[in-house]
Amino acid sequence: MSVGRLIGRGNTAEVYEWGDKGEKVIKLFYEKVPFDIIKREYETSSVINQLGIPSPGLGDLIEYNQKWGIICEKITGIGFTQQISTRPFSLKKNAALFAELQASYHNISTNKLPEQKEYLTRNILGTTLLTDIEKEEILKYLKILPVDNKVCHGDYHTENIILNDQKPKILDWMTGASGNSCGDVARTFLIIRYSILPPDMPKVTKFIIQSVRKVFAKVYLIAYTKTTNTSVKSIDEWMLPVMAARLVEGVPNQEKQFLLDKIRRELQSRN
Repeated sequence: MSVGRLIGRGNTAEVYEWGDKGEKVIKLFYEKVPFDIIKREYETSSVINQLGIPSPGLGDLIEYNQKWGIICEKITGIGFTQQISTRPFSLKKNAALFAELQASYHNISTNKLPEQKEYLTRNILGTTLLTDIEKEEILKYLKILPVDNKVCHGDYHTENIILNDQKPKILDWMTGASGNSCGDVARTFLIIRYSILPPDMPKVTKFIIQSVRKVFAKVYLIAYTKTTNTSVKSIDEWMLPVMAARLVEGVPNQEKQFLLDKIRRELQSRN
C-alpha cells in the first residue's frame, strides 16, 4: 500500500491519504522526530479512543519508506476555525460550544496518560531563553499547583477540531496528558488570545482577526468557567508555567519575546 495525496504538513510530520480509496490517512513523521515521542503519541491516541472521546479512530503504527507513521481514520468536514470565520454572527455561540467540548473531556479521569506536570517540566527545562534561576523558581511554583488526573489535550485550539456532519472530532493528541484541567484551559486561552499573527499580514486583516480573537477568548473563558463552576483565578494560577513551557516550541521570536516579558513581570511581582 502507498501514500496518496498530501493533506497537511506540520512541525513533526506530514499527513497523506492512505488506503486503496483514500479512506484513511497516515501521519508520516520526519526522521528527526525520536521514536519514543512517536510511540507516546500512538499510545496516547489509543487511550483517547478507548475513553470514547470524539477523535479519529486509530489504526496501526508502521514503518514506511524508512519513516514511522500512524494510520488513522480520515475525518472530513469543516474545520472549526473556518466555521468561526464564515459565521461571524455566531461567534459567541461557537465560543460556548468550543468551551463545552473541552469541558466534556475534562470530566473524564485517567491515569493511563503521561503526567501533565512532567510534560511542562520537561519543556521548561528545555528552553534556553530562561535563566537557571528563573527555571528553578517557575518549577518550584509548578510543584505547589494542585494535581489532578483529568484528560487534558495540551494543545486544544480551533485548528484541532473538525466538524463531521456537525459532530466535532478533536485531532492531534500528541501532547495529551493526565492532569489539572485548569492548566489545559490556560494553554488554550494563551494560544487564542496571544498567538502572534504573520508580520506580512495586512494591517486591516490583522486588526479584524485580533478583534475577533479577543471576543472569542473572552466568551470562551466565561462559558467554560460557568459550565464547570471553575474560577478564573484557578486558571490564571497556571499561566506562568504554561507560558514558560511554550518557549521551547517553534513559535515566532516576537511571540517568545512577548511571553518572556510576561513571565519576567510575573516573577518580579512574586518577589
